[in-house]
Amino acid sequence: MSARPARTAFEVMGTVASVVVGVRDVERRGVASVDQAIAAARDLLQLLDRRFSHYRTDSEISRWGRGEHVGRAAAADIEHVLRECALLYGDSDGVFDARDPRTGELDTAGYVKGYAIRRAAETLLDAGMADFVVGVGGDVHASGRAEADRPWRVAVQDPVHSHAVLALVEVADGAVATSGTAQRGEHIWNGAQIGGPGGGRRDRVLSFTVVGPDIALADAYATIGFALGEAGPAWVRRHEGYRSLVVRADGSRFSDAALVSSA
Repeated sequence: MSARPARTAFEVMGTVASVVVGVRDVERRGVASVDQAIAAARDLLQLLDRRFSHYRTDSEISRWGRGEHVGRAAAADIEHVLRECALLYGDSDGVFDARDPRTGELDTAGYVKGYAIRRAAETLLDAGMADFVVGVGGDVHASGRAEADRPWRVAVQDPVHSHAVLALVEVADGAVATSGTAQRGEHIWNGAQIGGPGGGRRDRVLSFTVVGPDIALADAYATIGFALGEAGPAWVRRHEGYRSLVVRADGSRFSDAALVSSA
């Protein structure tokens, strides 16, 4: 009997995560080793979910924000994320802001999900896996190939029809991330403008997908692009290796990414 990909799905960060390891790794490393690697990736995603939850008063970032003691690993993690958020704030002229302008409260969600996916992917690589996909809530890092003759293909959800696929993207050692209101409603703000979520954005888009080499940056760039609206694709193109797929409020689409198919 030929080997099959190994996979698992579980809830994390208020959504569904999945980890899939390709057939070649199952054949090369064995089922037990692959299952162990998947479990380690899952455990790390769940740890980072707990660490960076702004909804839990006992999370490490909540305790850190109150000036309470957290472990050395947690403190290093939090400081790294805040440094990256500060860099994104500067790069986006204040559009990306790790503090909610409506409340002043710290909220690193715009970076942490992609960062957690990146860390889980690194865990799989450290365990000797070469062909895998890690996805959380539609944001995906893919490594290697699904099979020797078949690359990974990542589906981009249609923001209007939730069960429909907008496009397929072939990914090898890269990422696809989407921001929009389809799953979580209005939750994105523009830190450079005054007002509520997306404050003052008139040229609204329904969804903004970024394809590029790093899932943490792709996720953040998708958030920035969505907040910028029509100006988003040009901003994303300033960053080498990153391209976008945008659905405008009138249903029209723009893409400078390499798509396998576009429905």
